Amino acid sequence: MKRFAKLLLTFAVVTVAFSVSAAELRYVDAQTLTHLGKLFKTSNPYHRVETASYPDLTPKEAELLRYPSGEAILFETNSTELWVRMKIGRQSPMNGMPNYATLGYTLYIENEKGEWQWAASHSGKVGIGSDGKERLERPLALVKNMDGKRRKFLLYLPLYLEITHLDIGVVEGSDIKALENPFRHKIAVFGSSFTQGHGATNSGQTYLGFLQRWTGLDFISFGMGGNSKLQPVMAQILAATNADAFVFDAFSNPSIQEIKERIHPFIRTIQASHPGKPLIFLRTIYRENRAFDTVREKREQDRMEYVDALMAEVVAQYDDVYFIAVKNQTGTDHETSADGTHPMSWGYWRWAKAIEKPLLKHLKRYGIR
Repeated sequence: MKRFAKLLLTFAVVTVAFSVSAAELRYVDAQTLTHLGKLFKTSNPYHRVETASYPDLTPKEAELLRYPSGEAILFETNSTELWVRMKIGRQSPMNGMPNYATLGYTLYIENEKGEWQWAASHSGKVGIGSDGKERLERPLALVKNMDGKRRKFLLYLPLYLEITHLDIGVVEGSDIKALENPFRHKIAVFGSSFTQGHGATNSGQTYLGFLQRWTGLDFISFGMGGNSKLQPVMAQILAATNADAFVFDAFSNPSIQEIKERIHPFIRTIQASHPGKPLIFLRTIYRENRAFDTVREKREQDRMEYVDALMAEVVAQYDDVYFIAVKNQTGTDHETSADGTHPMSWGYWRWAKAIEKPLLKHLKRYGIR
């Protein structure tokens, strides 16, 4: 009985400590800070596109564009703790993916070398209530016991969770303020579940996240899950942006027939609105699930060979169009796959490294550096 009473007392102390910490916080609307990763103003600031303006989007395409994949909140504070609380809509937990990526937040802090250093990843039990309405999730502590020095913070938002409101919590008495965007230019990246970040360990470890932090360039995600098929409606959306350059993970989802029929109209639609801007296409990666499956092997290899030949013709036909045909982007040791299709974070790191130099070379021609 005494032991039980001691356990109850311990639990009570821990609970009170949590409550006291939460009570000493103050929350600010994240929209008063710097919101990165957007090329459109939307009624819900965490949607990537005002999907109601594009009725040709399928329900699934519209859903994916309402997730804030690649978006981040930038700010400066001297708080010793950092919390988030949110109001949410739809969510899509993914088999084989940590909640840190699909439903969670990843925090980077600028260290003394001026580099973005991982600091925290966290997710709560989020979702909609039994009545189907949004609900406010209890606050999540991202990091505690910091030294109180003024630092810069970069908070990546979830890859597959719709946010309707977001607050950042700091210790009462500390300050928090927006920062000027340190990432240069606006580079729109349209692509598949690879560009969405499927398979990543957390929401900051996509290939776009790595490239952003390494290069200082602002890569903005139009990842579309498995729905990146050179759709005319996506060409219209990209044409309506004010991007300085375009990158396309365009050949991971569509069939050979879809690529054949859609590649030229896709390019022409974007170039009509953005003459003289670079359109850079990426070779898709090797999918590990083809290694011992003869049907997959043939289908994947046929598509890769078709695209290589097609893009040689396309690049010769159009000005300002490029094809980065790096092979073995995720390595040749076959040790980076999460599920046979998608890389883990280590695979995305390798992919980013493989395309970094040729990508920067093409962008540099247009003064993007």
